[in-house]
Amino acid sequence: MFATTRWSLVMAAGAEDARGREALESLCRTYWFPVYALVRRRGEDPESARDFTQEFFAEMLSRHVFGAARREIGRFRSFVAQCLRNFLNDQWDRSQAQKRGGGVTILSLDAESAEGRYLEAADSESPELVFDRQWAQEILTGARRRLAEELEASGRGVLLEVLDRQGSEGAQGLAAEAERMEIPINTLKTQMHRARHRHAAIIRELVAETVSSPLEVEDELRHLLRVMAAS
Repeated sequence: MFATTRWSLVMAAGAEDARGREALESLCRTYWFPVYALVRRRGEDPESARDFTQEFFAEMLSRHVFGAARREIGRFRSFVAQCLRNFLNDQWDRSQAQKRGGGVTILSLDAESAEGRYLEAADSESPELVFDRQWAQEILTGARRRLAEELEASGRGVLLEVLDRQGSEGAQGLAAEAERMEIPINTLKTQMHRARHRHAAIIRELVAETVSSPLEVEDELRHLLRVMAAS
Protein backbone atom coordinates (compact mmCIF):
# COMPACT_ATOMS: atom_id res chain seq x y z
CA MET A 1 0.00 0.00 0.00
CA PHE A 2 2.86 2.38 0.78
CA ALA A 3 5.51 0.96 -1.55
CA THR A 4 6.41 4.48 -2.69
CA THR A 5 6.02 7.38 -0.28
CA ARG A 6 6.37 11.05 -1.21
CA TRP A 7 9.62 11.24 0.76
CA SER A 8 11.12 8.12 -0.82
CA LEU A 9 10.07 9.46 -4.22
CA VAL A 10 11.89 12.73 -3.55
CA MET A 11 15.04 10.85 -2.54
CA ALA A 12 14.83 8.53 -5.54
CA ALA A 13 14.20 11.27 -8.10
CA GLY A 14 16.24 13.98 -6.43
CA ALA A 15 13.12 16.10 -7.01
CA GLU A 16 14.32 16.65 -10.57
CA ASP A 17 11.46 15.05 -12.47
CA ALA A 18 7.82 16.17 -12.43
CA ARG A 19 6.69 13.56 -9.89
CA GLY A 20 9.62 14.34 -7.59
CA ARG A 21 8.95 18.09 -7.71
CA GLU A 22 5.25 17.57 -7.04
CA ALA A 23 6.02 15.32 -4.07
CA LEU A 24 8.54 17.82 -2.69
CA GLU A 25 6.11 20.72 -3.06
CA SER A 26 3.47 18.74 -1.17
CA LEU A 27 5.87 17.96 1.67
CA CYS A 28 6.97 21.59 1.90
CA ARG A 29 3.35 22.76 2.14
CA THR A 30 2.85 20.39 5.07
CA TYR A 31 6.01 21.50 6.89
CA TRP A 32 6.14 25.26 6.37
CA PHE A 33 4.13 26.02 9.50
CA PRO A 34 6.10 23.68 11.82
CA VAL A 35 9.22 25.43 10.51
CA TYR A 36 7.72 28.86 11.16
CA ALA A 37 6.65 27.84 14.67
CA LEU A 38 10.10 26.53 15.56
CA VAL A 39 11.75 29.74 14.31
CA ARG A 40 9.35 31.85 16.37
CA ARG A 41 10.04 29.70 19.42
CA ARG A 42 13.74 30.41 18.96
CA GLY A 43 12.98 34.07 19.68
CA GLU A 44 12.48 35.65 16.25
CA ASP A 45 9.69 38.20 15.71
CA PRO A 46 6.87 37.34 13.27
CA GLU A 47 8.35 39.20 10.29
CA SER A 48 11.81 37.71 10.77
CA ALA A 49 10.30 34.26 11.27
CA ARG A 50 8.46 34.52 7.95
CA ASP A 51 11.66 35.64 6.22
CA PHE A 52 13.68 32.86 7.85
CA THR A 53 11.05 30.31 6.76
CA GLN A 54 11.17 31.51 3.16
CA GLU A 55 14.96 31.58 3.16
CA PHE A 56 15.22 28.14 4.71
CA PHE A 57 13.10 26.50 2.01
CA ALA A 58 14.78 28.58 -0.71
CA GLU A 59 18.20 27.37 0.40
CA MET A 60 17.15 23.76 0.83
CA LEU A 61 15.55 23.71 -2.62
CA SER A 62 18.32 25.58 -4.44
CA ARG A 63 20.95 23.24 -2.98
CA HIS A 64 18.77 20.16 -3.63
CA VAL A 65 19.29 19.19 0.00
CA PHE A 66 16.04 17.25 0.30
CA GLY A 67 16.60 15.31 -2.90
CA ALA A 68 20.17 14.46 -1.91
CA ALA A 69 19.14 12.89 1.40
CA ARG A 70 20.21 9.31 2.07
CA ARG A 71 17.55 6.66 2.62
CA GLU A 72 18.81 5.86 6.12
CA ILE A 73 17.72 9.34 7.23
CA GLY A 74 14.23 7.90 7.40
CA ARG A 75 11.66 10.46 8.48
CA PHE A 76 11.18 13.74 6.66
CA ARG A 77 10.09 15.32 9.95
CA SER A 78 13.41 14.52 11.62
CA PHE A 79 15.42 15.53 8.56
CA VAL A 80 13.70 18.92 8.24
CA ALA A 81 14.12 19.64 11.96
CA GLN A 82 17.85 18.90 11.81
CA CYS A 83 18.34 20.92 8.62
CA LEU A 84 16.48 23.82 10.22
CA ARG A 85 18.60 23.72 13.38
CA ASN A 86 21.74 23.79 11.26
CA PHE A 87 20.35 26.60 9.16
CA LEU A 88 19.43 28.75 12.17
CA ASN A 89 22.80 28.17 13.81
CA ASP A 90 24.50 29.30 10.61
CA GLN A 91 22.49 32.50 10.59
CA TRP A 92 24.16 33.80 13.70
CA ASP A 93 27.51 33.74 11.87
CA ARG A 94 26.29 35.42 8.70
CA SER A 95 26.15 39.11 8.00
CA GLN A 96 23.00 39.72 5.99
CA ALA A 97 23.57 42.23 3.19
CA GLN A 98 19.94 42.06 2.12
CA LYS A 99 16.56 41.36 3.62
CA ARG A 100 16.23 37.75 4.73
CA GLY A 101 14.56 35.69 2.03
CA GLY A 102 16.20 37.71 -0.74
CA GLY A 103 12.83 38.92 -1.93
CA VAL A 104 12.08 35.48 -3.37
CA THR A 105 8.77 33.92 -2.38
CA ILE A 106 9.02 30.14 -2.15
CA LEU A 107 5.82 29.52 -0.19
CA SER A 108 2.69 31.59 0.21
CA LEU A 109 2.54 32.40 3.92
CA ASP A 110 -0.59 33.89 5.48
CA ALA A 111 1.11 36.20 7.98
CA GLU A 112 -1.91 36.84 10.22
CA SER A 113 -3.02 33.22 10.23
CA ALA A 114 0.52 31.93 10.88
CA GLU A 115 1.05 34.17 13.88
CA GLY A 116 -2.39 33.43 15.29
CA ARG A 117 -1.77 29.71 15.09
CA TYR A 118 1.66 30.09 16.66
CA LEU A 119 0.31 32.02 19.64
CA GLU A 120 -1.90 29.05 20.49
CA ALA A 121 1.22 27.09 21.46
CA ALA A 122 2.15 27.05 25.16
CA ASP A 123 4.99 29.40 26.14
CA SER A 124 6.63 26.64 28.15
CA GLU A 125 7.11 24.29 25.19
CA SER A 126 10.58 23.70 23.82
CA PRO A 127 11.26 24.57 20.15
CA GLU A 128 11.51 20.86 19.36
CA LEU A 129 8.12 20.11 20.93
CA VAL A 130 6.55 23.08 19.13
CA PHE A 131 7.85 21.71 15.82
CA ASP A 132 6.56 18.19 16.47
CA ARG A 133 3.24 19.45 17.82
CA GLN A 134 2.62 21.55 14.73
CA TRP A 135 3.69 18.67 12.49
CA ALA A 136 1.14 16.42 14.18
CA GLN A 137 -1.53 19.09 13.89
CA GLU A 138 -0.84 19.52 10.17
CA ILE A 139 -1.27 15.77 9.67
CA LEU A 140 -4.57 15.73 11.57
CA THR A 141 -5.88 18.84 9.83
CA GLY A 142 -4.98 17.41 6.44
CA ALA A 143 -6.71 14.13 7.28
CA ARG A 144 -9.89 15.87 8.35
CA ARG A 145 -9.88 18.00 5.21
CA ARG A 146 -9.49 14.96 2.97
CA LEU A 147 -12.23 13.09 4.84
CA ALA A 148 -14.56 16.07 4.43
CA GLU A 149 -13.84 16.18 0.70
CA GLU A 150 -14.54 12.46 0.33
CA LEU A 151 -17.78 12.66 2.30
CA GLU A 152 -18.95 15.67 0.29
CA ALA A 153 -18.14 13.92 -2.97
CA SER A 154 -20.25 10.92 -1.92
CA GLY A 155 -23.16 13.11 -0.80
CA ARG A 156 -22.61 12.42 2.90
CA GLY A 157 -21.06 15.72 3.94
CA VAL A 158 -23.48 16.06 6.85
CA LEU A 159 -21.91 12.97 8.43
CA LEU A 160 -18.83 14.95 9.46
CA GLU A 161 -21.02 17.36 11.41
CA VAL A 162 -22.72 14.42 13.10
CA LEU A 163 -19.36 12.97 14.10
CA ASP A 164 -18.35 16.32 15.58
CA ARG A 165 -21.56 16.69 17.53
CA GLN A 166 -21.37 13.18 18.92
CA GLY A 167 -18.24 14.21 20.79
CA SER A 168 -20.34 16.56 22.92
CA GLU A 169 -23.83 15.05 22.78
CA GLY A 170 -22.92 11.41 23.32
CA ALA A 171 -25.17 8.47 22.53
CA GLN A 172 -28.34 10.29 23.56
CA GLY A 173 -28.31 12.45 20.49
CA LEU A 174 -27.69 9.64 18.01
CA ALA A 175 -31.36 8.75 17.58
CA ALA A 176 -32.19 12.41 16.97
CA GLU A 177 -29.41 12.62 14.36
CA ALA A 178 -30.77 9.56 12.57
CA GLU A 179 -34.25 11.07 12.62
CA ARG A 180 -32.99 14.35 11.18
CA MET A 181 -31.17 12.45 8.42
CA GLU A 182 -34.23 10.25 7.86
CA ILE A 183 -32.27 7.00 8.07
CA PRO A 184 -32.39 4.07 10.53
CA ILE A 185 -30.15 4.49 13.54
CA ASN A 186 -28.25 1.30 12.70
CA THR A 187 -27.49 2.70 9.25
CA LEU A 188 -26.13 5.87 10.85
CA LYS A 189 -23.98 3.84 13.24
CA THR A 190 -22.54 1.89 10.30
CA GLN A 191 -21.80 5.08 8.37
CA MET A 192 -20.12 6.65 11.38
CA HIS A 193 -18.02 3.54 11.96
CA ARG A 194 -16.88 3.55 8.33
CA ALA A 195 -16.12 7.27 8.42
CA ARG A 196 -13.99 6.89 11.55
CA HIS A 197 -12.20 3.93 9.99
CA ARG A 198 -11.55 5.93 6.82
CA HIS A 199 -10.30 8.88 8.89
CA ALA A 200 -7.76 6.65 10.63
CA ALA A 201 -6.68 5.25 7.26
CA ILE A 202 -6.15 8.75 5.86
CA ILE A 203 -3.99 9.70 8.86
CA ARG A 204 -1.90 6.60 8.19
CA GLU A 205 -1.59 7.51 4.51
CA LEU A 206 -0.45 11.06 5.29
CA VAL A 207 2.10 9.85 7.83
CA ALA A 208 3.35 7.26 5.34
CA GLU A 209 4.10 10.01 2.83
CA THR A 210 6.70 11.49 5.19
CA VAL A 211 8.83 8.40 5.81
CA SER A 212 11.23 6.59 3.52
CA SER A 213 10.02 3.08 4.29
CA PRO A 214 6.66 1.48 5.17
CA LEU A 215 8.41 -0.07 8.17
CA GLU A 216 8.63 3.38 9.80
CA VAL A 217 4.90 4.17 9.60
CA GLU A 218 3.94 2.55 12.91
CA ASP A 219 6.73 4.30 14.82
CA GLU A 220 5.73 7.63 13.35
CA LEU A 221 2.07 7.07 14.21
CA ARG A 222 3.03 6.28 17.79
CA HIS A 223 5.08 9.47 17.90
CA LEU A 224 2.10 11.46 16.60
CA LEU A 225 -0.10 10.04 19.36
CA ARG A 226 2.50 10.80 22.03
CA VAL A 227 2.85 14.38 20.84
CA MET A 228 -0.90 15.00 20.79
CA ALA A 229 -1.39 13.28 24.16
CA ALA A 230 1.12 15.73 25.67
CA SER A 231 -0.98 18.72 24.59
